[in-house]
Amino acid sequence: MSALREIRRVQKFGKSTLMVSLPAEWVRAIGLRPGDQVSIDVLDDVSIRISPLSAAKHRKELATTITVSRSAPESLLGRTVYALYLLGVDRIEVSSEESVMPENILRALKSAAKTLIGVEITEYSPSRIVLQVLIDSSKYSATAIINRMLELVKTMFEYIETYIASGAVHLLREVQELEVEVDRLNALIARQLVDLIRHRGLVKQTELRDVFVTEYRSIAKGIEEVADSLSEIAEIMLERGPALVEKMRREASVLSECMDMAVLIVDRLTKALGQEDLALANELLDLVAEYRGHFKKYADLMHRSLGLDEMYLSIKDVLERFAVVSKSLESIAEEVFDINVWKSPETIRI
Repeated sequence: MSALREIRRVQKFGKSTLMVSLPAEWVRAIGLRPGDQVSIDVLDDVSIRISPLSAAKHRKELATTITVSRSAPESLLGRTVYALYLLGVDRIEVSSEESVMPENILRALKSAAKTLIGVEITEYSPSRIVLQVLIDSSKYSATAIINRMLELVKTMFEYIETYIASGAVHLLREVQELEVEVDRLNALIARQLVDLIRHRGLVKQTELRDVFVTEYRSIAKGIEEVADSLSEIAEIMLERGPALVEKMRREASVLSECMDMAVLIVDRLTKALGQEDLALANELLDLVAEYRGHFKKYADLMHRSLGLDEMYLSIKDVLERFAVVSKSLESIAEEVFDINVWKSPETIRI
């Protein structure tokens, strides 16, 4: 549709309401009907921007075609499909250079469909597969996705702590399953935030202000990194078995304090994202520093107790992952603090 610029007279409607009609050409072009909802954004220059809330259904479908050879690496194909999903592509057509799609390529595509929320294989043929993204970003709340990711990470901490206390091995496998779900949600929110940049009318439906897009993307990535580290900890514990846990229990009370502190931080992150509380956001940064101090204390105690034997080196691997967790939690807490500063009134009382 070509650019429009019209001068229209503001009219009075009722006792106090002012109104102006919408350009007919624009209304026809986007298919706007009586009763449809629009978002009205006041811009910095005091002009306004009107966007249909149903912008997602009016946008042009994005499609990409991938041609693969028999020697194409599965990992490259998987990463490409993942990247296209994040970038908001709706339809991915994969064609083989040969008459039959190689088995490893077919396997990689099926795996991608299972690991990305809303992706389905909608068309099959011996040499061609179509992946369709059947998901509407506007139907998801960005904050709800973040909160779900935090809840999953909290459960991962609790499962690891319970395993250390009880030896219930199946909880470690649950930790690894939860990490996969965190990855799926991280990909979904990344896709959603790209959609928000492209279609501003979706902002109000997803309860996310434009200015927070970068911050929420960083928070989601930080949560994913926490989940990755916890999954790696579970893998180390599975590999080394009960002997590792038996050694770790030597300072069980300090380790329990560390895990409880991590759960507390995740709870406070959820709370700080849901309200305008600068003091709480600041407290989070202090809690992360305290969490780091607890793990340093635990590491020192284990070193004194075990020296540099083989089992200590495994414990050191675990503690290094927890150090990555603390760094990621610190980054998340900093982003949450920035969001709370932005939400605060123009005059901040400290």
